[in-house]
Amino acid sequence: MPLVKGNTPAGAAAPAFPDRASVIAALAGGDPARRRAAAHAAHACADAVALIAAALAVEEDPSVAEGMILALVEIGGEDAAAALAPLLRSEDATRRFAAAEALRDAGDEALPFFEALIRDHDPQVRIMAAEIARGPLGRTAAATLEALLPGEEEINVACAFIDVLSEIGTAATAAVLHDFAARHPGKPYVRFTVDAALALLPTE
Repeated sequence: MPLVKGNTPAGAAAPAFPDRASVIAALAGGDPARRRAAAHAAHACADAVALIAAALAVEEDPSVAEGMILALVEIGGEDAAAALAPLLRSEDATRRFAAAEALRDAGDEALPFFEALIRDHDPQVRIMAAEIARGPLGRTAAATLEALLPGEEEINVACAFIDVLSEIGTAATAAVLHDFAARHPGKPYVRFTVDAALALLPTE
């Protein structure tokens, strides 16, 4: 499938990726800069998400992986969000944070994945999923965090929820935080986190 339409003017440089085959070749090639560029050039391919996701799965260069993640965000849509969601399980911290940031910026399209990941059995995934709520999901995500906080048994996860709620919560969030602190009276870290969040929440 052509990536550049129209005739190339005489004397002009040929396009770096004139067709789908050249994109695929560059994504699998040995030049990191071309792999990164190919991820963005892949936007013109009908199967761009699949091409980038496959390349990302085997990409070892952190800067190229970040570029591929950003390319998926630029494409947008549920398919791109679905390709990003599993990265929250990555053993590579850079990749986890990049994916969380990308999903955060994806807006409403990330909501189904946020709702699933925030209930994941892995505490680390729940912590990373909470970061998604800092973006455009706004009050919808805040309501989910408020509903899940009372039943969250991992204190580190609960405090991650509270920290995010301090940024996206409303005045009504305060009651949820007070209740959570009251159920953990012997845990100074919980009290500290709740107090810090309460200081940032709106009062009306």
